[in-house]
Amino acid sequence: MLRTVLVIIFAGISTGLGSVAAAIGGLFDPYSKFVNWVIRTWAKGIIKASGIKVEIEGLDRFDHDKAYIVIANHQGNFDILVLSQYLPLTARFVAKKELFRIPLFAQGMRLAGMIEIDRGNSAKARATLQRTVDVIRSGVSVIIFPEGTRSKDGTIQRFKKGGFILALDTGVPLLPVSISGSRYIMQKNSIWLRKGRIKIVFDKPIDPKNYTYQNRNKLLETVRQVIIKNFDPNYK
Repeated sequence: MLRTVLVIIFAGISTGLGSVAAAIGGLFDPYSKFVNWVIRTWAKGIIKASGIKVEIEGLDRFDHDKAYIVIANHQGNFDILVLSQYLPLTARFVAKKELFRIPLFAQGMRLAGMIEIDRGNSAKARATLQRTVDVIRSGVSVIIFPEGTRSKDGTIQRFKKGGFILALDTGVPLLPVSISGSRYIMQKNSIWLRKGRIKIVFDKPIDPKNYTYQNRNKLLETVRQVIIKNFDPNYK
């Protein structure tokens, strides 16, 4: 319990400081090396303070100098942290609107180039899609959790189509990422922190040019099956 409290305090302080630093850097260039450094340093600090061990596989399967639509399963709060630290790309998250309501953190996210999505508002969702297209075409990768929320039972849920339509619109490859173990560290609707391990598996990029709008569900399912293949529900 004491460890959880100390990590929460540390995370709160580092998130506040990181948000200010990212906001200042983002005023000049949201995709600069400085902002990338702030994001990675913030994530690294919390992961280290939490005592979590991270295993990485597949970094040699993709070109680190290209832009991708990163598609990852969502098991727990630490998914964002481990991707922020270990994904070797300039990348920004497509994040739910609720995160943009947190004072200071919201300003840091916006100025750092994170993308807000409101799935309940079709007009705003279309605007988000266009902004995401612009971000990708500028050479920045985007990270999407297509399940829409963290899995309640640890299984990989059905995927929403937005990220795959985005790939068809832009022709940008999809990078499948499987995250295992984060669910056990901090379970959904709980603040208690447990020691554990997280495994990230990067698979080979999938080219959307081999698919059409008519068979977009096939593209979605192809990516989903790759993520399921590399996912270990018992890893902890």
